[in-house]
Amino acid sequence: MNSKYATLGFDTASRRFERDGGAAQSELQRALGNLEAGADRANLGADSIHLAAEIAALEPGLDEPSRLALIVLILISLAALEEGSTRFPVTGEASRKPMDQMLGALCADGFDDAARERIRTAIADLVRPGRCAFVIGQRPDERKPLLYLEPSLYHQRIHHAENRLAEHLARLCTQPDSTAPGAAALKAAIDDVAARPSFLDGRAISLSPEQRLAVETAVGSRLAVISGGPGTGKTSIVVTILRVLARVGCGAGEVALAAPTGKAAYRMRDSIALGLAQISRPSKEDKALGEASLDPATIHRLLGYSPERGTFRHHARNPLAARAVIVDEGSMLDLVLMERLAAALADSAQLVILGDANQLPSVAAGAVFRDLLPAPAGPVGKKLARGSVELRHNYRMDAADESGATVLETANRINEGTSELFAGGAPSVRMRRSAAELEFSGVEFLMNPAASLEPLLDRWDEEMVGSRGELGELTADDFQLAKGEFTEPDRNRLARLFALLSSARILCVMRVGSAGAEMFNERMHRRALSRSKGGRAPMIAGEPVIVLRNDYENSLFNGDQGALVNVREGGASRSLAAVFPRGDRFIPFRIEMLRERLALCYAMTVHKAQGSEFTWVALVLPERDMPLLSREVLYTGVSRSRRSVVIAGDPKLAALGIERKIDRFSGLSEALNLRLAG
Repeated sequence: MNSKYATLGFDTASRRFERDGGAAQSELQRALGNLEAGADRANLGADSIHLAAEIAALEPGLDEPSRLALIVLILISLAALEEGSTRFPVTGEASRKPMDQMLGALCADGFDDAARERIRTAIADLVRPGRCAFVIGQRPDERKPLLYLEPSLYHQRIHHAENRLAEHLARLCTQPDSTAPGAAALKAAIDDVAARPSFLDGRAISLSPEQRLAVETAVGSRLAVISGGPGTGKTSIVVTILRVLARVGCGAGEVALAAPTGKAAYRMRDSIALGLAQISRPSKEDKALGEASLDPATIHRLLGYSPERGTFRHHARNPLAARAVIVDEGSMLDLVLMERLAAALADSAQLVILGDANQLPSVAAGAVFRDLLPAPAGPVGKKLARGSVELRHNYRMDAADESGATVLETANRINEGTSELFAGGAPSVRMRRSAAELEFSGVEFLMNPAASLEPLLDRWDEEMVGSRGELGELTADDFQLAKGEFTEPDRNRLARLFALLSSARILCVMRVGSAGAEMFNERMHRRALSRSKGGRAPMIAGEPVIVLRNDYENSLFNGDQGALVNVREGGASRSLAAVFPRGDRFIPFRIEMLRERLALCYAMTVHKAQGSEFTWVALVLPERDMPLLSREVLYTGVSRSRRSVVIAGDPKLAALGIERKIDRFSGLSEALNLRLAG
């Protein structure tokens, strides 16, 4: 064991105690200590240094400089995965900038420029054929921890998943669809749906030419990718696709609806139910859809994931029965989950994915949705591009609503990379020097954040939370349960409570830290306690909450948002419950059941807010520049609002964020094009 740890470059506890206290560390040990300091900057835990050393120890016969370079190379591969890349360029001209950034983060402490350059040169030597034959493979079919496929480094398991996904998608694109409707039947079905529109607020929702093209593509293609920003009608497109599918012989029982998160799945379900309920002169197919049990699921639930076994019930040998699978919020799909879904499709099934390519990509590795779009979003082949449609027109923002139009314009300019947007010259953005100046309308930029955050929270509490007398009235009394269900009057009260709580949200780039969501939740909670005289209770009635981890037993999923209320059933004593909406029902859970899975949600990260809409948003920037602050984060945060965004922070940091576009290195498009070209 000691000889192994000597190869690792680490000391066991026994060796340290056996040795005289004054014994000097080796150069490798000192370098590893310095790398621990850089792990945090690369979004890695300190334990990743030990993991990298363990893997490097599989390669015998390296001198210390080479072993250190191999450890750094492994850390680079881990950091790239953490950032969402499926591969990372480590040689050639294309690697210069990303390698500079990686080495700059990992080797900032204890390494000068010359040392970093020596490591870079050593890495180029280590990836040569035969140099690290135990750790680094040179062919796609080798089973080594890492694969070097010039100029990029892969984790073998990620490369395998990427190529399996490319094979599944190529099969969808190239195999003929014997069940596809003819052009005349498809046109007749869409014409009939268009003649029986849904209504929203008394206004008929008609299909625009681009929406009609999206429906034609979705119903007539084995693989369809529909992209569009917030408010471009993606959700209403899903209802129309369902109605057209029903008319060409694919009824509700043959369609599976899914989303990456429980929150997105429930939102999809509610939108479909609302759209189907408001159809004028519904046909027999529409009525059948309305009566069917259309229940969008998380992709994990759709595939029958077992958390105990870590396996899926549906896979290539036991495919889904659905003829059509429709997935919303496609930008959140990561590589591995998408591969599992594609593998579980029946041979004759269709796959429709909807999403916004400009939003934040998945938390895990991969940028699948972006990779499946035509250039400039993603370099896909011509065969796949025929199944892609982009929706551009925004229907959510009323042209007469100046505030909403300003939010939309600002989001679009962020997406275009207009870094001077918050420099004071953009008429759509009003610069504020104090929280007292805020009007909570359109887009306002609150400068001098260190001095302005507490006044901002005071205003936010006053305008959005505390001063709403109705909120206090709604939560002052107990909510009555009868056989586990709320009474009708209390369901109405809960509907109003959720409307109030879900209209405003503080969004943060980070979860922790002085500008993180946890800190803002604590500060808002203190204000709630002072109003209610609730002592030091960790949570009180009237507060918004969010689920932190999947709870399959209770059908609660990471990101689900609810509210706390006091409930009473029969003669039982009052108890605090977390309530979550499920269509027109509200499901209560005693707080003790969910304590470890629940957190307050006055504030949340932008990542968690994907798929949500609010009337008022406060977007708080970090106090210093960091890789997480990107164009996609700013675009996603601003575009969550329908009417008002307050951005709090340093305008210079906002400009840096707009300039920093998330670059995920992926080989999916390349692998798919190779198969489509064959």
